[in-house]
Amino acid sequence: MPDKTVGGNFRSMRNRRDNRVAMREGDRILINKGISKKVFVIARTEIPHSNEKVFVSKSGGKYTIGLKVWKSDYVWSEKNQMWVPKR
Repeated sequence: MPDKTVGGNFRSMRNRRDNRVAMREGDRILINKGISKKVFVIARTEIPHSNEKVFVSKSGGKYTIGLKVWKSDYVWSEKNQMWVPKR
């Protein structure tokens, strides 16, 4: 019987995770830079003086060298389990 409970909890966690609306720290994001594509990690979702930008870096460190990207330019991809550029 405990196996059913554990499976039920896992399903509810999975459903919550599948319907992403907001970006969170630690999420992966695909960045297109010209002809290259790179996967970054969202390091900070709150940027001073901006509600629309997030800070991303290769390591996910909050104070490392990285990029600021527009939240509205990305959408959650169920297939890849990461944020991808809108098309």
